[in-house]
Amino acid sequence: MTGTKWQLVVCGVNHRCAPLEEREPLQIGPEELPRAVARLGTLPGVLESVIVSTCNRVEFYMVLDESRDPLETVGRFYEGSAGRRIDRLKGNFYVRREREAAAHLFRVAAGLDSLVVGENQIVGQLKSSYSSSCAVKGAGKVIHRLFHQAFRVGKAVRSDTAMGRGACSVSGACAALLKPRMALVRRPAVLFVGVNQMIELAASYLSKFDCERTMFANRTREKAVEIAGRYGGTGHGLDELPALLAAADFAVTCTGAPHAVIDEPMILGALAARRGRKLTIMDMAVPRDVEYAGPERPDLEIIDMDRLKSFVESRQQEAAEAVPEAEAIVAQKLNEFMYWYGHVLEEPIYNNVEARFEAIRREEFGPLVARLDPTLQGAVEMASRRLVNRLMQIKIRTESH
Repeated sequence: MTGTKWQLVVCGVNHRCAPLEEREPLQIGPEELPRAVARLGTLPGVLESVIVSTCNRVEFYMVLDESRDPLETVGRFYEGSAGRRIDRLKGNFYVRREREAAAHLFRVAAGLDSLVVGENQIVGQLKSSYSSSCAVKGAGKVIHRLFHQAFRVGKAVRSDTAMGRGACSVSGACAALLKPRMALVRRPAVLFVGVNQMIELAASYLSKFDCERTMFANRTREKAVEIAGRYGGTGHGLDELPALLAAADFAVTCTGAPHAVIDEPMILGALAARRGRKLTIMDMAVPRDVEYAGPERPDLEIIDMDRLKSFVESRQQEAAEAVPEAEAIVAQKLNEFMYWYGHVLEEPIYNNVEARFEAIRREEFGPLVARLDPTLQGAVEMASRRLVNRLMQIKIRTESH
């Protein structure tokens, strides 16, 4: 790999190195991922990329010009896409290169880097992130191979070790935390806010209780009605949340909204209507769905992902015993990938082609951009960079087959 001008990197932040309030501004919603990857691909030196954004991590996997700093590239991405500077948060980011970058992804896929060790949702989230990249041609030869190998790691760990036993997911942990509380309430009423895999799993765990009423609320009411039909509940729009909260003993929320959907006035109104009956809210969302800055009170309990972290740390013994076996699988798959990677980066397509493309771009577009109105210069510059990156990816796919 010596002499190559490309590097495989991951730059990110997760639950281990930053608290929830510092990760929230960095989150990228599922519907935003394709556009975000496309924007990332227009930055200088980015040849391939995938963005992984879950409730516990935001990570940028890139094949990057070795002269480029990964953290600076991520900083430029946030500043250019959302006008958001991350200077204050840079100390929380980790950067891993080459073998360490691949090893990190494989450990994530294995559930070894999760809040809940061995969680089984993460593989699906990685596949969704990879698909978002493929949809905008963000993945190339290296990213394709890297992520497919990661999927093999996830499958092997869960089929061949004890990591695959039990409800190893954030939703499962949430249900385990809520069950003893629900047991204290005779025929509780439960409200689920949002329609997604996290809510579906939580509902499947908690529906085993003898509930007086099960309610689902979502921005799109039709989706709430659809999921409610599977659990014998009722479906509602988010405009009904104040009344639904007043009726619920337990609320589980995970919407992916960029702002709180349950605010302090809504909570206080619900508590007033409940007249002392306790309301417990489980907030699985990042950014958080619940906004409450009031004092602690006996009729209200709010549980967010930081509180969940403390709970799950005490329930990981069985998964911990399987860690050595999982690490061995990671090591084997990592060696296989690095053997392939060591050869592919010696191929001509990864040596100086991008520099020649960039020189041509400057030669052809430079005089044109100089004559344009300043308001158009940035748009043409970005479009031409995007064109170069797409041509590079076509070249890589052509020469790799």
